[in-house]
Amino acid sequence: MKPIRTLVLLPLMLGSFLLAFSADDKVTAFEESGVIVDIQNFFYAAAQQAQSFSPVADGLGRQALVTTSGIYAFLETPSNAALLADIANGSSVKLTGRLLINGTLLHIDKITTLDAVVDADLEIYRAAQGTPVELTGKNLCQCGLDVADLPHSCQLGHRHHLEASDGKIYHYLQYGDAQKAYLGEGYHFKQVAVKATVLPGQYLLVNEMTVK
Repeated sequence: MKPIRTLVLLPLMLGSFLLAFSADDKVTAFEESGVIVDIQNFFYAAAQQAQSFSPVADGLGRQALVTTSGIYAFLETPSNAALLADIANGSSVKLTGRLLINGTLLHIDKITTLDAVVDADLEIYRAAQGTPVELTGKNLCQCGLDVADLPHSCQLGHRHHLEASDGKIYHYLQYGDAQKAYLGEGYHFKQVAVKATVLPGQYLLVNEMTVK
């Protein structure tokens, strides 16, 4: 019977190895200094739609980290929310954690404010014109979003991102119907087609969004 047990265990061991490899391939360690910004009022390209923005009561989805390497969104989890709660927009910070590469999404292990101003050129990102795109994919909250082995939870509510057919995860600037998509109102787990402008950090300035 020992050989039979070995044969049974081998596929399980191989499966675990492949899952670990897949997760490691999607997630990387992150340690950078940067500036916390209110991303919903950050990009000049979004100014004309800004009047349609009404803040979600808990403020989730508003903060992002800008560094010299790019713009990064945060997973909407209780641990991230608690660590960000007392950090004001405009603060320079040092952050260590893990990054979902295809989603520019961060899980925070530690974040500390810095006295010195971080040398991140916010204006380059703020003035970006973006790239017009037409995307298809699924509007998913964290209970369905492919975030590999990062901690994730819908305990704070179903906050949605677009998991697109190009393999990337995009984040909504919450103007007009895009806020409904973020909250899952009429778009929860729906296949969607989106016409938008992609801005740094894989943020979407949505022009048109339809359920397929």
